[in-house]
Amino acid sequence: MRTGRRERTVPLGAALTRLLTRFPARPLPLRGAAPDRAPSPPLSSSPSPTVGLGVLAVFSAGWFVLNLAHPMDMSVVAWVPVVLSTFLSAHACMRTAGLASLDAAARPFWRWLGTAAFIIGLGVACNAYDAVAGPGAPTQQPGPLTTALYLGGVLSALWALLRLPVARRSRRERLTLWLDTGIVMLAAGLFAWAFAVRGSPELAATTGSSLPGLVTIMLGFVAMLTAVKLALAGAGPLNRESLSALGAAALVGATGGALMPLIQSRPDLNVAHVAVPITFLLLAIAAERQREERRETTRAPGRGRPFSLLPYAAIAATGGLLLVSTRTASLETQVIAAGATVITCLVVGRQILAFYDNADLLARLDASMLELRRHERRARSLVQNSSDIIAVTAADGTLSYVSSSVERILGVPADRWLGRPVAHCTHPDDVRLLGRMGRRLMRDPGATATCQVRMRHADGDWRWLELVGANRMDDPAIRGIVSNARDITETRRVQDQLAHQATHDALTGLANRALFTERTTSALALARTATDTGTGTDTGTGTATDTGTATGSGTGDDAGTGAGPGVGAREVVLALVDLDDFKTINDRLGHAVGDALLTVVADRLRECVGPDDTVARLGGDEFAVLLRDVSAEEADRIAERIVVALGTPARAADHDLLVQASIGLVAGGPDTDASELLRRADVAMYAAKEQGKSRYVRYTAELDARTVEHARLGAELQHALVSGELFLLYQPVVVLPEGALSSVEALVRWRHPERGLVSPAEFIPVAERNGMIVQIGAWVLREACRQLAEWRRRYGAAGPVRMGVNVSPRQLREPSFVQAVTDVLRETGLRPEDLLLEITETAVFDGGPALETVRALHALGVKLALDDFGTGHSSLGLLRTCPVDVLKVDKLFVDGVTGTVENSVIATSLVQIAHALQLRAVAEGVETEAQARRLYQLGYRLAQGFHFAPPLPEEEVGRLLAVRAAGLGCDRLDPPALAG
Repeated sequence: MRTGRRERTVPLGAALTRLLTRFPARPLPLRGAAPDRAPSPPLSSSPSPTVGLGVLAVFSAGWFVLNLAHPMDMSVVAWVPVVLSTFLSAHACMRTAGLASLDAAARPFWRWLGTAAFIIGLGVACNAYDAVAGPGAPTQQPGPLTTALYLGGVLSALWALLRLPVARRSRRERLTLWLDTGIVMLAAGLFAWAFAVRGSPELAATTGSSLPGLVTIMLGFVAMLTAVKLALAGAGPLNRESLSALGAAALVGATGGALMPLIQSRPDLNVAHVAVPITFLLLAIAAERQREERRETTRAPGRGRPFSLLPYAAIAATGGLLLVSTRTASLETQVIAAGATVITCLVVGRQILAFYDNADLLARLDASMLELRRHERRARSLVQNSSDIIAVTAADGTLSYVSSSVERILGVPADRWLGRPVAHCTHPDDVRLLGRMGRRLMRDPGATATCQVRMRHADGDWRWLELVGANRMDDPAIRGIVSNARDITETRRVQDQLAHQATHDALTGLANRALFTERTTSALALARTATDTGTGTDTGTGTATDTGTATGSGTGDDAGTGAGPGVGAREVVLALVDLDDFKTINDRLGHAVGDALLTVVADRLRECVGPDDTVARLGGDEFAVLLRDVSAEEADRIAERIVVALGTPARAADHDLLVQASIGLVAGGPDTDASELLRRADVAMYAAKEQGKSRYVRYTAELDARTVEHARLGAELQHALVSGELFLLYQPVVVLPEGALSSVEALVRWRHPERGLVSPAEFIPVAERNGMIVQIGAWVLREACRQLAEWRRRYGAAGPVRMGVNVSPRQLREPSFVQAVTDVLRETGLRPEDLLLEITETAVFDGGPALETVRALHALGVKLALDDFGTGHSSLGLLRTCPVDVLKVDKLFVDGVTGTVENSVIATSLVQIAHALQLRAVAEGVETEAQARRLYQLGYRLAQGFHFAPPLPEEEVGRLLAVRAAGLGCDRLDPPALAG
């Protein structure tokens, strides 16, 4: 009886039924069961012998039953399938023994079993001869050779069975095995004794020999040994179903031998006709199941018996034998035998119930242990495969446990960390932070804390780790601080990169507006704190001044307390740097070149300031420099250094470029914040541009007043355009020498209701800055063209040849300007050649949209003049690339024509260039007769100036045209151009 080990045993009858239903051929998978792997290919191309053996077994059983009911004299037919079945079974065993994938311990077993089947087959053949043609035939008595062959086959099978290895067992399991074996063998001995005492003499009297009795007893013991080996000793290397089939074969063979005496009266019949085919069919099935084992599908194991059935079957059989043996005894003996049998059955039943209870307890224990192991494996897997480092720090600060993931993160094996403090690989700057975290955790059991520190990798680099620690000193299983460390190096890198991108310019790497504003605010707050605590540095008695408006005083080492810092005081200064005419570089050479130039400018600005100063790009071509703790003189020197540095030719994208900058300087005061400081610097920067560019201007209150005035003037100018305060004057252009009127130039004027006439030099720059020049220019163009059309209608051919209108650079950059000119000409009925648009060299020098607009106007037929030629960039190449018709020589060169040759050389050269390029030259600003006469001598045929006529209202020009139309001096002005 087994108590220490649970085995799953299969009843032989059930196993036989399952095997017979699954054979022949290959097994089919159970419904709903998935194979654990793909089906293997057939092991051999030869057919399975179980099919033939099954046919022979059925034929033999049917023939036996038929011959038993109706005797036939055809004994040879009954023996043929018996002989064939033994040899087919021997072939099946040898076929299995030759399987390459078979376990090495099982291969000899099947080879010996095949040999036993072959020997028994020879015995069956001899038995057939004895029964059919031997002495005394027909007979059931085997001859000596037959008996010897049968005995040799049985011994070979027993030898194969005994050679099977058994599994290792504990001492208790071995004791249980021997006890169960003793029970079974004792029961078998009792049955053999009973048979020898009662059945054997009757069998010998019937057969005339004691040999059948001995054979029956021997086969019974062989069957018992087989059952003990298979049911009690274990499967070993054999397939469980193969063992069941082998046990069934032994049982059928033993049973057939025991039934032989029942048909002694029929010498033409033999139990072997039925028993041998069935026995060797089961043997072949066992061999085939061994071959097919590796193609089994996975099935969920059922719940088996917690005990072996064989010992209890032996006990039950012994009880039955006891009852049979006492049937002729006295009543007292029968009652005692029956009571003993019942008590034995009750004890067996109680023990079986105990087995099932024990099995349930063991099942629950196994399930609990399995779940515990599963949790343990899961926890171990999570710890070992976690991307985080899990560590335990003892009370003395050393590491008592570190997970293996530390090698994956920091490149150092876990065992090298044990017993060492965490601080040994921590960045020196982070050791104090880590120490504070440890002390905070140690003070409060159960507390948690988080920090981010750098730890050294095995390759020498530093990795950012986020540590989450928890105090588990009160846990007996831990007794330490449990830390979870996560590698956040990449996260920190991305965060730093995003923070840098959020506060720095992507092109130049300089600080952007947000960061510059933050640093400016911080610098101003620090300066105000220093002022409040009296840490100024001006000394002596007197007035502490900055721009002459501060009114504080101090004695000795006391700080000045005025509104501005004292002489030599340290201050926060902001310099706003704006590149001059940068847009032309983008328009002419492209944005790639412009970006490269901005990068060069950024590098030069860095070189001009100190390490504590901040250089920022506020947008476009506008830069800002924050100078901390500098004096006014130092700020001026830095501004001059920037002007000089930017004025040096720069190499950008394979282009040598000359860039200039206008700078506005402003010092921070107690009443200013960052936005106000930028506004004041912007005011000073525009003042630098108005003064000629490429310079710096320090902010003063007067600049603010001028800015306010410009803003007010701009608002009034907008109102003037709407209310009709703007009007046009027309200055004639005459033909030399006679002074005949050729054309007129329209000049805009402003009659302010309070200030009277406002000079164009005052309001035109304001209009250029705020963009109103586009609206004013459109009004001037329409009004001038309308006036020319009116003069043409009124005076006919006596009217001006064409109307000259000045066009600002900003108008030329407007995409709709060409269409606006076309619309005006169509509305007024003028031809394109009746209009002369006067542009400056600066507007088209660098090409871009302005030059494209000029070319489109020229293609339209509009005449074009370069106004003030010689005072701008003075590029002669412009005359080749820009399609112009007229050169208007500036008054600067006209003033000197009456002097020396050197003074008149430029005017002379310009008229010669105009003639060579088939252009008309117009001399501007002629104020004297001598100038007019000299210009005529130099080759000028068109002139304009106060000598001929100042800018005139339309009424006065109309009177001149009326006189001209009436024929009274129609070709001359009064006085004549060259009078005197």
